[in-house]
Amino acid sequence: MTKKRNYTPRVPATVCPHCLTRSIAYDSVEIDRLTREIRYVCQNPDCGHTFVAQLGIFRTVRPSMIPNPAIRLPHGQWRSKPANDDNRVPANDDDQPDAAEVSPAPG
Repeated sequence: MTKKRNYTPRVPATVCPHCLTRSIAYDSVEIDRLTREIRYVCQNPDCGHTFVAQLGIFRTVRPSMIPNPAIRLPHGQWRSKPANDDNRVPANDDDQPDAAEVSPAPG
């Protein structure tokens, strides 16, 4: 016998990739302990697209207090840093400061 939930499960919202209308999740299947496939249907009756998306667990932000030894996830930050986080001035940038505005280097 299946135990009835006393809460509404929260599923990530998404839009149809074709018409950009809200899509509703109507089923999901566990692929493994870290991955689920979610089936969506577009709410636009003129579109009617049905598609599958994946929801995956990629890294640990805060370790579990009761860890499962079979689960190995890398530790990471809440949001990863951008791949290119340097602040170099583009070579074709015409907004270079005037020589009079630049202070001379000490020494």
